[in-house]
Amino acid sequence: MEVRSLSQGIGAEVLGVDLREPQSDASRAALTDALLDNVVLVIRDQELTASQFRAGMLLFGDPMRQHREKYNLDECPDVSIVTNRGGFGKADMWHTDHTNHLEPPKITALHAVVLPSSGGSTWFANMYAAFDVLDEDERGRLRELETVNDMEASLSYSEADRARHAGGIRHPLVRKHPETGREALYFHVTKSQGIPGFEEDAVRPFLEDLLERTVRPEFVYKHTWRTGDIVLVDNRCAMHRAEHDYPPGEHRLLWRVILKGDRPH
Repeated sequence: MEVRSLSQGIGAEVLGVDLREPQSDASRAALTDALLDNVVLVIRDQELTASQFRAGMLLFGDPMRQHREKYNLDECPDVSIVTNRGGFGKADMWHTDHTNHLEPPKITALHAVVLPSSGGSTWFANMYAAFDVLDEDERGRLRELETVNDMEASLSYSEADRARHAGGIRHPLVRKHPETGREALYFHVTKSQGIPGFEEDAVRPFLEDLLERTVRPEFVYKHTWRTGDIVLVDNRCAMHRAEHDYPPGEHRLLWRVILKGDRPH
């Protein structure tokens, strides 16, 4: 196994690992440490079935079932698709996944299955660093805030999805990572339906302004996909967004597994 840095502020790649094969405890520990140290981890050159992808992600934790159930694979429901077809929608703004859950996923893992001839990169931002650029007075004020999270009205969630994942979940705007102990900005702009003490129409501009001021190029990593890539992102200290700049009519298909996390504090 070889771990190589991809940028100064975020991201590393792993070579020499075949997730179809059993991994030793030492390999598991090295991979986990690499993700914690680098926030985003790219595992190259994997040729996996959906079941093998799920099994490989058990190195990092236990899968949790995703909402938007119609995009879960029939043959392996813990794996869902991320696609530019079938009304999936765009994920082109900074976010962290599934904040409408009481215990959101700690890790999102994406596996490149079908890629367009160009475009479709995914960007990742180090939210430890985003928090650190603020002065201490603002950091103190943000520590006192919570977001109230719910599913977006504009997306195609089923009635069953909405029934299982009722809204009103509160999370701190600043999250302390349970393994590293570091603080990071933590929110989803469109799932944050409220912030106690704020007028409803002030919430989104406040969060968008916060992102504009804190997400800086020196701690952002742009991932240009290769078929077979697996990318893991630590949702507790990172945000991500996708570009939709690929040629019209070309297919982009990723598989996604999310891993169980704990309640943010």
